[in-house]
Amino acid sequence: MKYKAVIFDLDGTLLDTLRGITDAVNLTFEELGYPLRHDYATARHFIGAGAMEFVRRASIGLNLNEKQAAEVGQTFLKNYLILQRKTTVPFDGINDLLKDLKKAGYYVCLASNKPQHLLEDIIDKTFPDVKFDLRLGQRNGIPEKPNPHCIYEVMKEFNLSNKDCLYIGDSSYDYETAKNANIDCCIVKYGYGFYDQDFVKKSTFAVDSVSELRNLLLK
Repeated sequence: MKYKAVIFDLDGTLLDTLRGITDAVNLTFEELGYPLRHDYATARHFIGAGAMEFVRRASIGLNLNEKQAAEVGQTFLKNYLILQRKTTVPFDGINDLLKDLKKAGYYVCLASNKPQHLLEDIIDKTFPDVKFDLRLGQRNGIPEKPNPHCIYEVMKEFNLSNKDCLYIGDSSYDYETAKNANIDCCIVKYGYGFYDQDFVKKSTFAVDSVSELRNLLLK
């Protein structure tokens, strides 16, 4: 392909994280005594805008005050750090795809709304043999997607133009991130987005599987 860098979202794009995220928020509610639980199908609707926004959406109906909301958020992060290690796995074929992209000469980068410490922890566990060129998660003082700041960081780091970069994600947030950065976008429809929406048709590419993504990037 014409690109020099492929920039990946993480949850729902490279990693199947739904179980760990849902189990962590349910455990948090249980530990703190709140009578609310979510199944995986429901929790899927809350993913995409970062950990604290996930918790906020999952907590709707509890009418938490500011102190309670902060306690829920911090307890969730503690629980998720533990549970993500037990339940998170790459989607089938992703590990080999990442290695082959590196061999093909691409810059292979991550740009996620997952908090940086959680991102580093799970990437070290799930992709020990993949050397990402840049690993960008949610950090204090840095705007989250769909703000394009993370894409601009990649472009600046490797002296790339917008035409050199392809952003790959699974949701409307990812499409908007790429659009805001004025770069091409590939939507993977095996993730956690809702693919009957217009953003799929508007994206540069859309694929149904990891094998289709491989064919697109390495043909």
